[in-house]
Amino acid sequence: MLMQYSTYKDELFAEIKSKKMDEFCEEFGLDGMEVFMDDVLPRDQDLYNHKEWIIHKLSILNVKRIHCSYWAYPTSFLTKNNFNELVDRFGSCEKVVDYYGDLTGHYMFKRWAQEYEIATELKAQSYIFHLIDYAPIDGKWEYTISKANIRQAMIYMIQQFLNYLMDRNQLTEDSPSIEVENAGWGLEHGLQTVEDYKLMYSQLYDPFQKVKIGWDINHLLHALGYDEQKKSAQFFLPDSEISVQMVEMQQMYGNEPKVLAVKWLEHNIFDSELVKRIGCLHLSDCALKTKEFFRNGKLTGRYYDEIIKLDSWDKQENYGVDIVLSSYDSHLPLGDGTLEPASIKAMILKLYEKNPDFAILHELKNNKNQTEVLTKQLLRLNLKG
Repeated sequence: MLMQYSTYKDELFAEIKSKKMDEFCEEFGLDGMEVFMDDVLPRDQDLYNHKEWIIHKLSILNVKRIHCSYWAYPTSFLTKNNFNELVDRFGSCEKVVDYYGDLTGHYMFKRWAQEYEIATELKAQSYIFHLIDYAPIDGKWEYTISKANIRQAMIYMIQQFLNYLMDRNQLTEDSPSIEVENAGWGLEHGLQTVEDYKLMYSQLYDPFQKVKIGWDINHLLHALGYDEQKKSAQFFLPDSEISVQMVEMQQMYGNEPKVLAVKWLEHNIFDSELVKRIGCLHLSDCALKTKEFFRNGKLTGRYYDEIIKLDSWDKQENYGVDIVLSSYDSHLPLGDGTLEPASIKAMILKLYEKNPDFAILHELKNNKNQTEVLTKQLLRLNLKG
């Protein structure tokens, strides 16, 4: 039986009114909810001071998947690459300490281990360890560390997390899987392609084989755009990030954007070596962009000029986030963007044949009316039909 989950935001309670979350899940055919831990308790607070309350709340919300809290620029912080640049961007070393909890990374790993312990006590299906290199203000600065070095640092951080858990006997045969979610494209770096995950698995020591792949379809679609002059879909990325396979896909399917999108998803998801390592497909759509808003992490053209003119950190942060949420992390229901729901349903059924243990996450968190878009996506997929 295919497991299905949905993301939870506090706004959902206002929508479902008097229903309990387990009733809501039963009505929609869901096995539970996923929650972002920074929403439950901000990452600058110790979870253990509120542990009983958190477990009680998450139990009531039928939470079965826990998404880790994350910090901006974890690579620059933990590896100390370009650390002076990091201090400049935050404003001072004191602000770096305030944001990360210390200068060693111990606070971050302690928080993640606490989240994993809560996931274990909840008997959660998975802990989503989402490591991304993104700026505290989207689009204000470009990356000065190479994508390859960022990727390697992320792999090191995953191993460091496994070691941290094993040292404390928190990693066992019965503890939740650790699902490494792929980063988006253009505005952030991290593990993004199947080739990146192959490199990760070639280096990890994971004796209980807990590390799984969480393919966020929306994040994969960040890479795609449409050149109105050339009348062709293509990858809106620097040449250095476009592989030979991506060039071939552009040439073959550029005149059919929806086909190119599916081929791009299939290239990553159905790799024969890793298809059984997939823990979850995160389902949502993304409209095909006609403008490349971000390149190498930095806003392009007038968008960069406009963000720089704003006179406060908060205004600049909101400006960048608004572009991200409207054109990248929009998390539209399938069929409202680039994808045909029938194509994704076929992909899901094919994946289920190869890997019956993977789950689906309906990641529609950024929509105003979550029940409406969830209903729409479930009807369009019609997985029970």
